[in-house]
Amino acid sequence: MHLYSVLCTAASLLGVASTAKLSPEAQSLFDYSMSIQDPRWDETYKVIWFNDNGPWSIRFTAWYTAGLLHRNQGDDVENAKAALKAILAVQMNENFTSAWYGDFKLSPDEPNPQSPLFTPSIYGTYDPNWREFIGTQLVQVVEEFEALLGPELVSDIEAAMAYDAVGAMRRNGTAPDNLILAYSNPGYMRALNVGWIGARLKNQTFIDFGNTQGNELYELFTKNGANTLGEYNAPNYYGMDMWALGSMAKYGPKNATFTKLSVEIMTKIWEDIADHYNPYLGNMVGPYDRAYTRDMTVHDAIISMFWWGIFGYDKAPIPPKSDLDLNYDVSQGAALALIMKNVASVLSPEVTHKLLTPFTTERFLNKTIYYNLDTDENRIVTSWLSKPLMIGGQQLAETVARGKQFTPAIVHWAADPLHKPFPYNGFFSLYPTATTITAVAESHQLKISYPNKTQAGTDSFQFMLSGIPPPWNLVGNTVDGFTNLPCLKVNVTAPGLEVLPTVYGSMIYDHYYYNITYVVPEGFGGIPKMVFEMEYVC
Repeated sequence: MHLYSVLCTAASLLGVASTAKLSPEAQSLFDYSMSIQDPRWDETYKVIWFNDNGPWSIRFTAWYTAGLLHRNQGDDVENAKAALKAILAVQMNENFTSAWYGDFKLSPDEPNPQSPLFTPSIYGTYDPNWREFIGTQLVQVVEEFEALLGPELVSDIEAAMAYDAVGAMRRNGTAPDNLILAYSNPGYMRALNVGWIGARLKNQTFIDFGNTQGNELYELFTKNGANTLGEYNAPNYYGMDMWALGSMAKYGPKNATFTKLSVEIMTKIWEDIADHYNPYLGNMVGPYDRAYTRDMTVHDAIISMFWWGIFGYDKAPIPPKSDLDLNYDVSQGAALALIMKNVASVLSPEVTHKLLTPFTTERFLNKTIYYNLDTDENRIVTSWLSKPLMIGGQQLAETVARGKQFTPAIVHWAADPLHKPFPYNGFFSLYPTATTITAVAESHQLKISYPNKTQAGTDSFQFMLSGIPPPWNLVGNTVDGFTNLPCLKVNVTAPGLEVLPTVYGSMIYDHYYYNITYVVPEGFGGIPKMVFEMEYVC
């Protein structure tokens, strides 16, 4: 019997996985993740039954396999192997010239993209980032549990990863694709996927691509000493960046550039996160390049999983376990738990202190984000923090709208300091109607202007106000613009602008909000601008 077969048999019989024991905090995250995923398991089709872009979720299934293999109880290993085969079965390898070649279906029941039945639409009928999500998960299960999987399944995974690499390498940001170097989270995952399968198969083309991507991602991150990701200050996708970088550090080929550089990049990102984080409010100060939740204590962001897995749930900026967003994100929790030690290892005592200990002094941050390696075009981010109030703004000059995840200006404050475990956060943010915006944060002040009035969307400043505590409403208070807010005095200067009546009831990513709009009248002369001067009064 070959040594490999002996190891496989021994591992299966002894119920021993190839990963080290988890810390109590990481084990807590792992266990909760499995308690959420286990009831979703479809025993017939061997996939996770969850309505995520379809009745079943291939991505959630991939995340679940790591949990099954690590737990290794009862039928866990056989179910994981069946799930992996189900995942490989939905890889789309038929159309070599298609944009979705080597990609994975979102749900196993859907047809391949084709017109008119299932008209090809990026991030609609196919998601090119599924190569990265699924691929990195396949890397983890092979690296952690190869002895449990057996040589035939491992070989099938390697073949799938080669298809994945070919499709991924073609992406260069040409419309409708958007994977440019500054699109951080899929960029880092792609470098790992392609470089890893290159090392496994000794394919120099793949190896070279992974190394080049590793170098270029590092060069963009460190350009002019900025140490900023192109997808900057994004609480949700910082979680995926940590997944990619932690996986690089643990599973990447030792000689790969991305493996060698991953620890340095992780270290600097966490230093920046610690500077932006307010432990009293339980939130990172804005602005955000991409955000679903604007308040991590109410609706989850993936980066919160790392607080949980490193410091424990009770120390994490995280919503109650009943939160639907949390139970969505924690589907990946078992897989994240397996790299938690590698991510935790980059946290210095100073960073750890900042992540856990409320501060009493003011803090000001000024950061530069670069678009590419070829030019010095950039965006400027300013942030000011005090314990109960924090403000963030971004300066940019673009021509294409970034969409509703983009939060170019936002203010957080403790609207109810008596709420536990974190104060109930109030916030208001600018909805990005314009594409050239100058938003600057200063001490107790936010300045916003539209320097280019020729662009669409410069005819109004639209703000979303959320987080008004029930006790404040129930004693008869009513929101009317910024004139009367709980615990925050706001003086607004908006020369020549007209304020519309406040309207409540719309929702953005589960946040119900008040719409407060200032209109730029037709024929307005000069640059439309607003200044907010704020004082925390509780």
